[in-house]
Amino acid sequence: MPGPSMLAFTMFVAITFPFFGGLLGFFGGFAFAPTTYFLPCIMWLAIYKPKRFSLSWFTNWVCIVLGVCLMILSPIGGLRQIILDSKTYKFYS
Repeated sequence: MPGPSMLAFTMFVAITFPFFGGLLGFFGGFAFAPTTYFLPCIMWLAIYKPKRFSLSWFTNWVCIVLGVCLMILSPIGGLRQIILDSKTYKFYS
């Protein structure tokens, strides 16, 4: 559980920068999409080597493709949101 100082710092950053949600989407696409969606599937395929075109093989490949798409689109959407929010940004207004 994070301490109160970490929570206060995160709150300060979120209040100071109104494009905090865009930053979360931008960095989350790089960090969380690979580790959550497609790296476990790639490792599972490498370890267990299921029969090609079986249900588990196909399901893992669908997750890999969707995870890569999410990894590409999430930072683009986050960057777009940051750009749109920064055009009208005024410090503490």
